[in-house]
Amino acid sequence: MAKTKRRFDRRLPPIGTKLKGTLRGREYFAEIAAAPNLKEGRGVLYGGKLFPTMTAAAREITKNSVNGWRFWRL
Repeated sequence: MAKTKRRFDRRLPPIGTKLKGTLRGREYFAEIAAAPNLKEGRGVLYGGKLFPTMTAAAREITKNSVNGWRFWRL
């Protein structure tokens, strides 16, 4: 029997979705916002900047390589 790969939907959540991340006991908040210039038409708004992915926004906070889907909670 052949194994099938599990595929995850890695598209950004809908516009208006609130995100919360925690690092060393401090909470960070972001939101999915409309971004017509980005591939999906939406991006992650954090600190007044618009990021194309949840990972890019999380990397801005952690200053390290991080999985944005694990860092942010919906």
